[in-house]
Amino acid sequence: MKNLLLLLTCIIALTAAAFGQDTTGVGYGSGVAIRPNNEPDMAALRIKACGTEKIDYDAETKKDQHPTPEAPAGKALIYVMRTTIIGYKIHSKLAVDGKWMGTNRGKTYFFFTLDPGEHNFCSESENQDAMTMFVEPGKTYYIQQQVKMGMWKARTKLAVLDEAKAKEELKDLNLSVFTVKK
Repeated sequence: MKNLLLLLTCIIALTAAAFGQDTTGVGYGSGVAIRPNNEPDMAALRIKACGTEKIDYDAETKKDQHPTPEAPAGKALIYVMRTTIIGYKIHSKLAVDGKWMGTNRGKTYFFFTLDPGEHNFCSESENQDAMTMFVEPGKTYYIQQQVKMGMWKARTKLAVLDEAKAKEELKDLNLSVFTVKK
């Protein structure tokens, strides 16, 4: 009985420590995405990453263009890729630090540069997903907007791809070109 009580006490203590742990800012390296492990912190991150501005895009796919620039000195280059055909026409928008950067549809990508440092990324479709990532100057990062079918639209989740896999996936994608709807 004492052993069972001791075991239960240890399990409760470890569970409480794990669920109460704040993963934001805990010594993570360049290109490693982190997410809070509880809903209140995730909601706060979504506000920082997605902002409060609502925006809609007109988008088209440019099959005749396939630019793949290198990261410029002093900046980080971010590729945003939607590698599946699921929900082809549904837009998956991306924001960084509350500013909308662009949108993808099935099998498309776009890119932009960022100043080095910590940034909050948001992908929005039927839902919103957010993550924080530290980027370094002169480096290239590949973010995937994963898609799963939701009730009415495609649901989105962000993931960081390793460079080899991302470059292989990028070969099969088309450039997303977009303008803000008026």
